[in-house]
Amino acid sequence: MSITVAQKKGVIVGALNFNNTEHDSKTLEKALTQYTNLTGKTVKMVFVDRGYCGPKTVNEKTICVPKPNKNITKTKRRRQSTRAAIEPVIGHLKSDYRMNRNFLKGVIGDEMNLLLSAAAMNFKRVINLLKQRLINFKLKIVFETLFYNKDLKLTF
Repeated sequence: MSITVAQKKGVIVGALNFNNTEHDSKTLEKALTQYTNLTGKTVKMVFVDRGYCGPKTVNEKTICVPKPNKNITKTKRRRQSTRAAIEPVIGHLKSDYRMNRNFLKGVIGDEMNLLLSAAAMNFKRVINLLKQRLINFKLKIVFETLFYNKDLKLTF
């Protein structure tokens, strides 16, 4: 299983299922190709886990592997924190979106389970965003009617 997450929004952009147990270095090129095909954008830097062992560049893209270092710059620390954003996504997919066990049959069932779980997580993210915007809009209307009413005078 390979999951590609957008850096700024945290949206799952790509999800690939692999039948064989392949190392991350073997699946990275396929995941980057899927990301480019789906979004039309090219990746400049790739952030991977500390357990990644493989080439330092793939298709002329720099692969950033975090190393434990106390004397680290703010820029490198920020890059490592963006890498750490993928781990909660995988954990939530496994626990909240039924990825810990596949209830569908066969190779196609594995792919369907992965894609439906990723789509459900993205859909929930969009719904929560819309819900927050709706709440903010309602609060704005309430405050405007209370405090900007010409007939209503507030004294403190």
